[in-house]
Amino acid sequence: MPGRQTLLKVLLMKRHQETHRAFCLEYDKVARSIDRNLIGSSPSREAFGRWLKGHLKTKPHADHCRVLERMFPGHTVAELLAPYDPGAKDSGVQETRPGSREADTNRREVFQLGATTMALGLAESIWRGPDLFEQVLDSNNVGEARLLYLENEADQLGQKVPPAELLPDALLHLVSVRELLTHRQPVEAQRRLIRVGAKLSIVIGEIMFCANHFPLARRWYAAAARAADEAGDRHLADLTLASSALMPTYSSEPRAVLAMVGPRLEQALGATPALAWMWGLAALAHASLGDQTAFERAINRSRYTLDRCSADALRPGILSFQPERQVFYEARGRADLGDLDGTAETVAPALSSYESADSNDPALVRFAYACALAKAGEVEEACRFATTAVRDTPPRQSITVVVRAHEFDALLAPSGSATADWREALSDLRAPDPTTLPANPVIPASLIFATPGRCP
Repeated sequence: MPGRQTLLKVLLMKRHQETHRAFCLEYDKVARSIDRNLIGSSPSREAFGRWLKGHLKTKPHADHCRVLERMFPGHTVAELLAPYDPGAKDSGVQETRPGSREADTNRREVFQLGATTMALGLAESIWRGPDLFEQVLDSNNVGEARLLYLENEADQLGQKVPPAELLPDALLHLVSVRELLTHRQPVEAQRRLIRVGAKLSIVIGEIMFCANHFPLARRWYAAAARAADEAGDRHLADLTLASSALMPTYSSEPRAVLAMVGPRLEQALGATPALAWMWGLAALAHASLGDQTAFERAINRSRYTLDRCSADALRPGILSFQPERQVFYEARGRADLGDLDGTAETVAPALSSYESADSNDPALVRFAYACALAKAGEVEEACRFATTAVRDTPPRQSITVVVRAHEFDALLAPSGSATADWREALSDLRAPDPTTLPANPVIPASLIFATPGRCP
């Protein structure tokens, strides 16, 4: 009976989803839970009209059938598209009670959650179970508590040069952000989530950089830059640019550093830690090129900019820039310029300002002074400082320490009694293997690296 309405139309009317637009929104939400490739495959307006009126000659496409039966558990496609007879004993339509739509949706989502955890395995269920459950609760309007939690976690992870052991935590939180961003969130919540994603991408990029995996570091920094631009956060974009400039800094490419940070510094206004950091990186590049005048200008601008920053902005870790690191940059630059006295004046205050054993900067400060001593001919004292730098460095070596160690060693004679102890210490220093990423036994790579070069 082609003119009569179908069970599908009656059920949609009960849910107030009988318009094509409302149906497609619900269709995409359910399709996402089955296969992300099905998102956007909802029927055309004309086909939808035929479904509601029962004007079908053949069964819908198999993908449409999968989604329809997931949307209406307990009903087959044939039942949904058959003419509805309200007088039948079992019409297939239950009374709609207050909250029943929400209850049905919650039950469906819980079943999906169970299927997901089964697919990922028991260990994954234990690790991500709470997170997946919260994704259901926050699917269309992430709560303030959840936002604050993610923001706090990102800030905590950025409070130190992150060791590889923090990679699973960073990736887990980034998965949360990515999943939440697949749903339409209020504008301000969307912006905050993207900012969290940018920070987490910087953290992961830093881990990749320290692990000597520059290609992956570049991709994560690119993702962070994209997210920062999407969120309209200029400071986060500057932090990403400064972080990215570390790679040419430690690859002996000073002109590449200047090409990266120079255009931004030419138009920079105000005072932020990120701008102070970029001035410091520019100063190092000028020192490497032997340009003392340009070095003095840049290092003074770095110091001046940092002095003008608010105390709240000068936080520890990689998401800011600290006065002790600015002093370290000055020591390193003066060492590259062969200024032993200037280096000596900055080394002591730089070393005394570091309280955390998690930073590699104290070792890098000692290498700066050791290089200045070696250039001045004081080889024995230089080797003593360099040996201390290696042996006092935390067990988790970073590529930064390895690069500076070999730069110092290149200043010494091939052999000699003064260098024997140093060479023994250097032999124990190994660069991180870029072919071996930090292990993550819990989170499947497919969830994390699906689009590593794009904004989460």
